Amino acid sequence: MTMTRSLLLALASMLFALPAAAQIAPPQAQPAQTPEAGHGADYCQRNLGTWFYCDRPAPEPEYETMAPPTGKTSAEADYAAAQAFKADMEKARLIAVWNPTETNVRKYYAFQQETLSKSGTFADTIRRMVWADPTLDYTLQRPVSAVAKTAWVDGRNTDRDLFFRGIYDEVGIYYVYRGSCAPCRAASPIVQQFGQRYGLTVKAISVDGAPNEHFPNAVVDRGQMKAWGFDAPITPAYLIYQKPTLDARGQPRPIEVAVSDGRSFALRPCQNPKGCLTYLGAGVLSVDELADHLFVTLATEPGKDF
Repeated sequence: MTMTRSLLLALASMLFALPAAAQIAPPQAQPAQTPEAGHGADYCQRNLGTWFYCDRPAPEPEYETMAPPTGKTSAEADYAAAQAFKADMEKARLIAVWNPTETNVRKYYAFQQETLSKSGTFADTIRRMVWADPTLDYTLQRPVSAVAKTAWVDGRNTDRDLFFRGIYDEVGIYYVYRGSCAPCRAASPIVQQFGQRYGLTVKAISVDGAPNEHFPNAVVDRGQMKAWGFDAPITPAYLIYQKPTLDARGQPRPIEVAVSDGRSFALRPCQNPKGCLTYLGAGVLSVDELADHLFVTLATEPGKDF
């Protein structure tokens, strides 16, 4: 018994005499595991070890505006900056359409806001510039406001009527119709009224030989339309016939018609000794539309009354 106790005491003294490094260390805290969201959780959000992989989403693209090259003039630098902005905006638009996340759309929307801001400043600058320099104001030639436009239209119609009175014996209208043409039945009384209102001669041509109650003296097309270069014309159609503006010696004879406010309009010259034939239009046209077509064709230059 004494020997056994002595042996136990010796073993205990040997155990507690071990160096500190050899003593049993207390358990260390383990790193917290990412809780799984369930059986369908994304692999990329779970700690599954080295041998598991997943497709991680690509990072959101970052846009970088190009600075204009140095050493350029102000105009060149502005142009380079505008081109860079345009390229960045188009890139942002394509990315936003292809991958419409809120971040991508917001980036493109920022470009749009900047564009709208610059457009507003541009329009306001033009407005102020035109106010300060009336020679740049196109609305003085063709008004757009209600009051000014009404006055302009009234004055133009007066000038148009005076012009027609001055050329009534120089021009005439050929009205081409068919008896089987439904729009022609609507157009015939309008054309008749047009001739009566402006005192212009209107001659009707029947392509298919059908009579016309509004034009009892209508002539039948017996090949003259084809000879004039109008093969199978659309009906209803309107042609201007103009006498040659040549004197007895064959020289140009300018014809000007005085209108309101001391102004005048020159009749478009016709230097063909046989006269000039021009398409005026086709389809059902109102009296005012026919008058406008005739006035613009005979009395104005392109861009002067538009």
